[in-house]
Amino acid sequence: MTFNPKKLLSNYFKKKKPFGIITDLLFVVLLLLFVIPATRKDTAAFFIRLTSFSASTLDSDEQFAVNFQTLDWQLYDLQGNNASFESLNDKPIFLNIWATWCPPCIAEMPSIQALYEDYGDKVNFIIVSNEAPQKVQHFAKDQQYEGLPFYLSASLPHDFSTNSIPATFIVSSDGRVLVSKKGAARWNSGTTRDLLDKLINE
Repeated sequence: MTFNPKKLLSNYFKKKKPFGIITDLLFVVLLLLFVIPATRKDTAAFFIRLTSFSASTLDSDEQFAVNFQTLDWQLYDLQGNNASFESLNDKPIFLNIWATWCPPCIAEMPSIQALYEDYGDKVNFIIVSNEAPQKVQHFAKDQQYEGLPFYLSASLPHDFSTNSIPATFIVSSDGRVLVSKKGAARWNSGTTRDLLDKLINE
């Protein structure tokens, strides 16, 4: 029996209903987007964004105060200016640990930006990577996130150590960690906004 692609296609279209053909085509396109290196990261980020939920507050017995070593943690902005964690602790803190190569990190960035646009003057946003400043700057420009407060740090204090990214922490102005979330989340949510509003008014 010889292989006849034309006959196979003809039989496929005869047997398949229009809806089945459309879903098969969409599946093939999706598969190609995941396989092609240039589109793989953005495609993965898109689907992670669709399936992300808002993060919850830690139970009262899980909440903790940052220690003195964390207060001394040194951060650098993209211009090389130095700031300690303690100097940024005059307001509630939204701390996000991320990387440009990480699809879940990219997936949650639009919701962080939306939150920052509304709370940026009332909450200290610290978006930290251990990558080279040029790489972060290129990402920010390419994705139109240049207004976000990106910081660089080669290491993390014990309070914020993590084996996976993204990792996000919300800290009150008196140094209590109320949210500790590993993995992507939908940050521009009523849950997060209610918590930030409460912390701002304390």
